[in-house]
Amino acid sequence: SEQAVLIHTRFALRMILSAVILGSFTLLGVLGNAHADAASNKTEPNARDGKALSVFNVVTFPNVACGASTGYNGTCYTASECTSKGGTASGTCASSFGVCCVFNLACGASTTQNNTYAIISSYSTSSDADPCSYTVCKQNADVCKLRIDFDIMVLANPYSTTSAATDGPKVGDCFYDTLTVSNPGGTSPPIICGYNTGQHMFVPASAACNTINIDVDTGTTTTTRKWQIKVTQFECGNQMAPEMDCLQYFTAQTGTIATFNWDTTSTTVASTQVHLSNQYYDICFRRVRSYCSLCLSPQISSTIAKIASSYGLSTGSTEATVKSAFGTTCTGVTTQPAKAAYGDYIEIANLQPSIGTTGTITTASRLCGTVFAAPA
Repeated sequence: SEQAVLIHTRFALRMILSAVILGSFTLLGVLGNAHADAASNKTEPNARDGKALSVFNVVTFPNVACGASTGYNGTCYTASECTSKGGTASGTCASSFGVCCVFNLACGASTTQNNTYAIISSYSTSSDADPCSYTVCKQNADVCKLRIDFDIMVLANPYSTTSAATDGPKVGDCFYDTLTVSNPGGTSPPIICGYNTGQHMFVPASAACNTINIDVDTGTTTTTRKWQIKVTQFECGNQMAPEMDCLQYFTAQTGTIATFNWDTTSTTVASTQVHLSNQYYDICFRRVRSYCSLCLSPQISSTIAKIASSYGLSTGSTEATVKSAFGTTCTGVTTQPAKAAYGDYIEIANLQPSIGTTGTITTASRLCGTVFAAPA
C-alpha cells in the first residue's frame, strides 16, 4: 500500500544518511518494483506494484578546522574516520554530519594531522618520559609551514645570579630544562626555557618531519612543569603564515611582542628577569590594509636607575646612568665585560624617532642599552 511504501522510504532515508556519515560515496536508492530505462535514465513504475525513489545526493564536507566542545581546535571528520585516525570526537561539525576530532599526542608519538595538541598538565619527573618528544609530519605535499603555539609552556627558569662578575657568562643559559624544535636542512629555532605561555614559532614544514623535544632536568623539582602545545599546518601561500623565514609572525593591528621567557601579563619587572642566551631570529609583521607604519614602545616604562623597564639589552638598569645606544655602538660582541661591549641588540629596519611621514629615517637600525629610543 501507499502507506507501507512511505514508511519504508523514511527508513531507507535514515539508513542512507547514516551511510553518508561514514564516508564520501554515491548511493542510488530505488524502492518497490520499477523498470529502469537505461537509455533515458528514467524509471517507469508498474501501475500499482511499487514506487520509485530518485537518486540520493551524498553529503560531503571538507576536513577543515572546527571548534571542539572542550574548547580545543579540531578537524572535521566522520565519526569513523576520527576513531581510525586516533582522535577524540568532541562536538559536531558540518551540520552534524561530522564530528570535531581532536588529536592529542603522547610523548614519543608522531602525527600527520592538522591542529594537533601535546598536553601535559603537570610533568612528573618520576613517571613522564624524559626527554619528551613529539614528531609532526606534513599532512600533504602542499604544506609549507608549521605554526607551534605554546598555549601553556612552563619549564625551569634559565640561569640567573646576583654575582655578574663571576657568573655573568652563564646568565640566560637554559641550564636545567630545554625546548628545541628541529628544522631538517635549515637553521633550527633557538633553544628556549622558562615561561613561554602565549609565545609561538613558525618553522618550515620538512619532508623529513619536524620534532619538538623537551628535555627536563629531573633532579630539579622546584618548578611545576606543564605545557599545552598546538601545531597548525599551513599550505603554501596562506596569508596567515609568513613567506619568509620568520620565527614569529604577527597579523593583528595591535599587540605585544616579547623575548622568550617573558610573561606579557606582568606589570613589573622582577630583579631576576633575564632574556635567554643565544637568541637570533626574525620577527615579522603583516601590514594591515591602509596602514603604512608601526609604532613600538615598551610595555612597562622606566627611566629611573635600578627600576627596570620591559626593554633592556646589554647594560643593566642597575648602572648609575640609564642609557640608550644605537648603531655601531651595539657591537654584537657578548664577551665580558658586557657593559663595555654593548653586545646584545635588537635590529629594526627604517627607524624614525617620531610618528608621521615627515620623520627622518635613520641609517642606524641596531638598538641596545636600557632605554628604547631611536636616534633623532
